[in-house]
Amino acid sequence: MPLRERNRLDTWALIHDAASLMACEQGVAKTTVEAIADAAGISKRTFFNYFPTKEDAIMGLQQPTLSEETLAAFRAESSEDLFGRTVRLMLTVIRSMFPEESRADRRKILKAKYPELSKRIFDHLRDSEELVEAVLLERYPDPSAELSLPGSLPGKDSALALLMMAGTVIRFAFSKDSSAATNEQSTAIDEAIEIFREAIKATL
Repeated sequence: MPLRERNRLDTWALIHDAASLMACEQGVAKTTVEAIADAAGISKRTFFNYFPTKEDAIMGLQQPTLSEETLAAFRAESSEDLFGRTVRLMLTVIRSMFPEESRADRRKILKAKYPELSKRIFDHLRDSEELVEAVLLERYPDPSAELSLPGSLPGKDSALALLMMAGTVIRFAFSKDSSAATNEQSTAIDEAIEIFREAIKATL
């Protein structure tokens, strides 16, 4: 990893660690941007270079991203159908919200104690869906054709339907294994995809 990127991640982790620990010990209300900056030994300006809100710093969130590598994997010819590839694309985008340095243990405690913090997760999830929807509409103007769906849905409608199915699969997987959001070794996503494939077949 380039030194500049390593330094960026180290500063990100420093701010997040200070914010999450302070929120656990003192509560969200007392965890102000000023207090976080002081604890991390940085300026407020530097704080906002890394996090748009204190909630993001507390929860260890960053704006979801879609790398060229991820796009290439989605677009590559493979044995997996569009449904499965879309689920995996969305999962990868969601995982980009949580860097390796994000404290999952504290996030779990804080979500239970301060449910209002989950709003920022939902905000970022919506951004993730928009990224995936844009890819579907660009690459597959009419996803229903590849999915062999009955009838002729407009491209945007079929892309939205596919997006919603992918989101449902991921939520199902997370209900079985909450670590699937960040744990690449989890089999919950693979199992959920197969369960939904069989459920869809059973209804046709």
